[in-house]
Parts: sequence; C-alpha cells; structure tokens
Amino acid sequence: MSEMYAHLLPRLKISEVSATGDRGIISSSAADNVVIAEYAQTGTFAPNVTAALKDFFAPAGGTYLDIGANIGLMTVPFARDPRVRCLAFEPEPTNFGFLQRNVARNAPGSAPELHPLALFHSRATLPLAIAEGNIGDHRLTIRGASDRRTVEVPAAPLDDFFDRVAGPLAVKIDTQGAEPFIIAGGQQVLAEAKLVAMEFCPYLMRQLGGDPEASIALISGFSSVAVTRGGKAEMPRYRTPSEAVMLLRDKLRSALDSDEDYLDVIARR
Repeated sequence: MSEMYAHLLPRLKISEVSATGDRGIISSSAADNVVIAEYAQTGTFAPNVTAALKDFFAPAGGTYLDIGANIGLMTVPFARDPRVRCLAFEPEPTNFGFLQRNVARNAPGSAPELHPLALFHSRATLPLAIAEGNIGDHRLTIRGASDRRTVEVPAAPLDDFFDRVAGPLAVKIDTQGAEPFIIAGGQQVLAEAKLVAMEFCPYLMRQLGGDPEASIALISGFSSVAVTRGGKAEMPRYRTPSEAVMLLRDKLRSALDSDEDYLDVIARR
C-alpha cells in the first residue's frame, strides 16, 4: 500500500481494506500498510513456510498451531483442510476480529479454535505494544513502550493446550521476540512437534528479556533445519542441526540492533 493511500484512507473514514490471492478475499485494517499490502502485491503470503506445512499435512493431516496468527493468512489454508485440527492464537483485538472474519469467509464450515491470547511461559496479563501501520509488529513488553500505545492482553503457557494435540503436530511461531518464553511454557507440546517454523530475531528476544539460546536448543533436536534470511524469497535448503546451530550462533554474534535483522527457520524431525 503506497504512503499516499496510507494517509488518504483514514481521512476518507475507510476503516478496512481487502485483497484477493491464494487465501481468498482477506480483509485487514485500513491502517495496515504492510501485511495486507504484501498479500495484495504478491497474491500469497510466506510461500516457503506454507509449502512446508502443506507437504507435512499431505499424507495424513494432524494438528497445526498458528502462534501469532495475525489476520489469518497462515491459518486459512489449514483451516480449510478437514484432516487438520487447527488452533490459532492472536492477542491483539483488532487483528483477532479480522482473523475470525477471514477464517469464516475463506474456510466456511471449518471449526478451528481461535484464541484471543498471547502465549508465554506463565499465565499473566501483559502489555502489548501496538505498531501503528504494521499490524505484524505488535510486541509483548514487560515494562511498556514509551513510543507506542499499549493494550493489556491475557497470556498463557502453550502446554495448557497439550490435550488438544492429536496426530502429527506442526507449529508456526511468529511473535516478535516472545519465542523463548513460548518455548519455556511449551516443553510438552514442542516435544511432540515434527515441524516447527519460526523467526529468529536476537534483537527482539533480548528486548523482551528472553534468551535466544532457547530457540537454538529447540532446533538442535530436529533432524534437518532450513535457515534463510528473514523476509527474503529464498528457497529453503535443509541442513544438519549442527550446521543450523552454527548459522544461528553466527547471527547471535553479528546481529544488528534492529528488528529487521532476523532469520526464518523451518525445522523437521
């Protein structure tokens, strides 16, 4: 979405926008200059992770956990599959409303569990710092954020949902730095996961007080791991866990103090 439209839509009192692509008609806030813009321009979203998940569920279905579901672009394709039990977690209220509507429109008749909830290492109520203009960059914060407004959101451990897992389990985690806390509160669930797709951004993890080593320890227990530059259209190349761990540790040493310096990781057992 161009900068001109980003400024024009609120003045015209337009509250939401929609775009069409391989997920169907997806709606978002008119203030969304990033997520819906990518979908509108490309007609798809996170194609490498989507393909890996579709391949994973192709033989027999299973359970899919979409942690940081946003407006549903990574929920809809799997909510459509009757063989997949889908649970999606999105704490930000506006995003959650669009998640509900986008699933209802594009996966009619499906029954995914949609939870207005952040996942963390314990039950809590936490401030979520809102990124105006980028609905994919809302962040949990412990101390608040002086440059952002915050909303209070409920949080719970991933292991509270252990009894919902049936069949092969795949997990997508995109939570702007909360990954170490999700891993800490999800040891039982993640021990069952056969595929995990997540972002690795040391800057955001440290901003929240988390230890990036938690993500490194998690992927070290998988059979093969693909590591690509964050947000780049690179074909994933699967490596041994030890090779992937070296890449992540290299990122730890060289990472810039920037939320744009991150890696995308897909780990398979």
